[in-house]
Amino acid sequence: MKDVLIRSVFGALFLMVVFTPFVYDVRHNANLLNLVFYVFTMLGTHELAEMSKKSTFKHTMKLPALLLVTALFMPLLIETARGFFPLLFNPVWQYFVETPALFVLWGILIISILVMSYWIFKKEKIDFVFKNPFVFNFFYPVLPMWVLAIAYTLTNSFDKQMLLIVLLPIYLNDTLAYVSGRIFGKRPLLPSVSPKKTWEGFIGGLIGAAVVMLAILYFVGYFTTINAIAITGVSVLASILATLGDLFESKLKRSIDIKDSGNILPGHGGILDRIDAMLFVAPVLYVLLILIS
Repeated sequence: MKDVLIRSVFGALFLMVVFTPFVYDVRHNANLLNLVFYVFTMLGTHELAEMSKKSTFKHTMKLPALLLVTALFMPLLIETARGFFPLLFNPVWQYFVETPALFVLWGILIISILVMSYWIFKKEKIDFVFKNPFVFNFFYPVLPMWVLAIAYTLTNSFDKQMLLIVLLPIYLNDTLAYVSGRIFGKRPLLPSVSPKKTWEGFIGGLIGAAVVMLAILYFVGYFTTINAIAITGVSVLASILATLGDLFESKLKRSIDIKDSGNILPGHGGILDRIDAMLFVAPVLYVLLILIS
C-alpha cells in the first residue's frame, strides 16, 4: 500500500510539472513547456550516461552530451524568454521558422524509432548502443524531445492544444493496460523483454484509451464522425507507439541488467522510465497532427 501511495503521489507531481506550464502556454500563447522539455532531456542524458557505465563498454561522454543538449535547446529557450522580453535577439530560431528543418528532423526521428522498434524483437542484447553513447544519446532521448520542442514552439496557442490529444492517450493506455493486465492478463506479450506485460493488458489499454478519448470528445461537444475517426486513430497509434517505447526502454535496461534507469522519481524509477512512451509517441503524432491540420 505504501509503494502504491508513493507511486501515486509522485505520478501526480509529474503530471503537474507537465500540465501546469502547458495550461499557461495555451492561455497566453507562451512556450514555458520548453523548460520542462529541456530539463527532461538533460536528466535523460544524465541517466543514459550512468547506464552506459554499467555496460561492458564503460563509456559515458556525459559532458559533451549535456553541452550538445544545451546548444540544441538554446534557441528554443531564448524564444521562450522572448515571450517575456521581446527585445531579445534570436537569429538561429529564424532558420527553423523559414525552412522545413522540422519535417526533415521528424523524418529522421521516424526512421530511428523504426530501427529501435526492430531492436526490441532481437534475441540478442542491445548493449552495443553504449559503444558510442554520445551518438545514441542524440537519437534517444535528445532527438524526440528536440523535435517535440521545435514543433511546440512553432505552433500558436490553438494548435498547442493538440498536444493534449497526443499526451492523454499515453497516460490512459498506461493506466488501463496495467488494470486490464492485472485482472485479465494470462498471455505474455514479450516475456523476454517485459515479463509482466500481457496481450490482454495491451488490448485493454488500446481499446480503453480509445473509448475514453471518444467519451471526452462527446462531453466537450466536438463529437462528429470525422472527429471520432480521427481521435480513434490517434489513440490507437498512441497506444501502439507507447507500448513500443516502453518495451524499448525495458530491452535497454535488461541488456545491462538493471531495473530502473535512475531513482529521481520514487515509485517510478528514473525520468527515462517515465517518459519512454512519450519519446516514441508525442513528437511523431504531434507533428503529424500539425501537418494534417
